[in-house]
Amino acid sequence: MERICGAALGLVPGNSPLLVEALQSALEALRAKRGVTLCLEPGEYHFYPRHAPCRELCISNHDPEPRRPIAFLLEGFHGLCVNGGGSRFVFHTEILPFYIASSRGVRLENFSLDYARPAYSEGEILSVQPQEMMVRIDPAKYPWQVRQGRLVFWGENFCHPLHLWLELDAETGAPAWGTDDLYFRTARQTRGLDLCAEAIAPDLVRLTLSGPERFFAASRPGNRLVFRHHPRTYPGFYAADCSDLALENIAVRHAAGMAFLAERCTGVALTRFDLAPDPASPRCFTAAADATHFVNCAGELRLEECRFESQLDDGVNVHGFYAPVRGRPAGQSLLLGWGHPGQQGTLPGRPGDEFALMGGAQLRPVWTARLKRLCPHREGILAEFDAPLPDFLPERPVLENLSLSPRVVIRGCTFRKNRARGVLLTCREALVENCLFETAGAAVYLEGEACYWYESGATRSLCLQNNRFVNCAYIPAWGAAPITACPKVRSSGGWFFHAKLTIRDNEFFCFDQRVLSLRQVGETRFCNNRCTRTRAYPARSGEQYDVAGCGAFYQDYHL
Repeated sequence: MERICGAALGLVPGNSPLLVEALQSALEALRAKRGVTLCLEPGEYHFYPRHAPCRELCISNHDPEPRRPIAFLLEGFHGLCVNGGGSRFVFHTEILPFYIASSRGVRLENFSLDYARPAYSEGEILSVQPQEMMVRIDPAKYPWQVRQGRLVFWGENFCHPLHLWLELDAETGAPAWGTDDLYFRTARQTRGLDLCAEAIAPDLVRLTLSGPERFFAASRPGNRLVFRHHPRTYPGFYAADCSDLALENIAVRHAAGMAFLAERCTGVALTRFDLAPDPASPRCFTAAADATHFVNCAGELRLEECRFESQLDDGVNVHGFYAPVRGRPAGQSLLLGWGHPGQQGTLPGRPGDEFALMGGAQLRPVWTARLKRLCPHREGILAEFDAPLPDFLPERPVLENLSLSPRVVIRGCTFRKNRARGVLLTCREALVENCLFETAGAAVYLEGEACYWYESGATRSLCLQNNRFVNCAYIPAWGAAPITACPKVRSSGGWFFHAKLTIRDNEFFCFDQRVLSLRQVGETRFCNNRCTRTRAYPARSGEQYDVAGCGAFYQDYHL
């Protein structure tokens, strides 16, 4: 593989708004080459949105944005490797760090990614009463002020009111027991508490509630608050329609959305992808949403020796999506829409993919055909198929892409201190082994529904082996047990949504009886696992094996 020095192309470390232009020139010089490595001189590189190229992108599970500035625009590359040489890449808020599109064999390695001003802010609880809280906020790190009784944060390129916070335990750094997401009303958000803010000093704010509203009884002085105010707009890495994509030895300290998101990609490998706070920084959170997210991908997704820590949502989420059928024009076409606003504009697949039609309540295929073409439509997307449609559509009809469902391997990874859950696997097949889970919600969560997020993908086979589950599922909203399967479907005729679940040779450290909460699993094998009781949190009520509406359950349980 040919190696080219970035400095020879004018790309050197620095803090200049024009550095992003030098980056585009360097990448353009390499676009026509095959099998080339861009080697960057070690140092700190700053990238600003002002001179960056822009694209109109519909990014799944992110908030809409008319045009998104992009730093590393990797579109149409073949066999490109970007070696950061241990450099630190710093981005300035309103910019998408990496966009990899329609490329093959792209490899990114050996650098860290951070933001100069994170998209979220944080503070420390000094005192708390049922309706009053005193909070310290460092204005140098997280500029803030009170406007008309509302707490407002700003940065280089943004200004947003607080709409949500998450409380982190002072000792563990994980979401605090007895708390949950706490929403506050804003001009755009109608649900939540009516929070009144009063600035007491440059670094001190009094927050009060009135009427029947209360803060969590479990809130404690010394705990940290992560203030969520910025829209979910910019993942750290966004890949679309790529194959054979690899990321290795990359540390992500912050992203204004998910750390890594792939759509319609075939073959993705993340090795030593390290999502954790910078040891040199007091910041207590990382990505603003999931650590990794895969939508309508195929082939093998491999995650090895990764760390997913302190992000504000799940560690790994793999799924397709159910596209609601909005109409039935003439011929062999269906008019498709999107079930959740976060998926608006996301393409459901590619010509040649196999699709299944099903009712939204059962999610059981009643008709299949291959997609011929997709055409934009003023009310959604027009999808034409290669076979006649059935005479009658099922109740609440939706379409699922059967071709874009990957095999997932998660090996030697760590999940801890994050909001919500560890892995969500609605995919064809998955193996999770030699991992550590210390999650506030379920460590493993199997969904499938066409009523909210519309995330699709019945799991045919999931194997969990040689993992450690430590004090998981202590916040009820994020999972009924360390291992939870809860698809929202109506079963019939002995058919189950998820097919086979194997749990063997694992260690469970639980503060109460709960280990499994399973619904709609055809066959479960729970073999040679060990369970140790802890006193980490107060026990919650629940059975050790809460298994209902499932098929065969085979148990060989060792204390």
